[in-house]
Amino acid sequence: MMRRLLVAASLLLAACATTHLAPAAFLSLPDLYTVSGRVAVNAAGKGYNVRFGWTHEGANDRVDISNPLGQTVARIELLPDGARYYDADGKLHDSADVETLSERQLGWRLPAVGLRYWLLGMSDPSRPATWSDTADTRQLDQDGWRIQFPQPASGAPSKLVLTRPDLKVSIALYDWQLPNATHATP
Repeated sequence: MMRRLLVAASLLLAACATTHLAPAAFLSLPDLYTVSGRVAVNAAGKGYNVRFGWTHEGANDRVDISNPLGQTVARIELLPDGARYYDADGKLHDSADVETLSERQLGWRLPAVGLRYWLLGMSDPSRPATWSDTADTRQLDQDGWRIQFPQPASGAPSKLVLTRPDLKVSIALYDWQLPNATHATP
């Protein structure tokens, strides 16, 4: 009896420590979601690796960027009236759009407006998009980016690769938090 109780308690504790896997596919952009991940960027032959935490809430997005040791080194906020970048010292830099701001601060253009959808395996419905499938990849072309989602993608992606001629961004996603999201039926 005691042994069963210990096994049950161990399983319960393990379940609490488990990261949240990618959710089912989405019909529309949820009002609220958070996801963590890792990003590898190759921009003009230079490589960067960071971790991030993305929070989408209504019309706002916040991306906390941290180094491999977990120290926050920057924050990007996407707001309806523009974008803000806070550097490691907390200094504020702002711009009318996140692409210009990220290029100025990071050295490469972060496609964050589309990325809020792409992280969920969706295209931005306000922009033209083309989808295509191969045996092992689902591909989206939008806003000058090619976004590849490894197959099978029965739900939100756990990995995606964004490419342009001068830039490659590989993203691994984990630890999803989605209260009351609208999912597609599998």
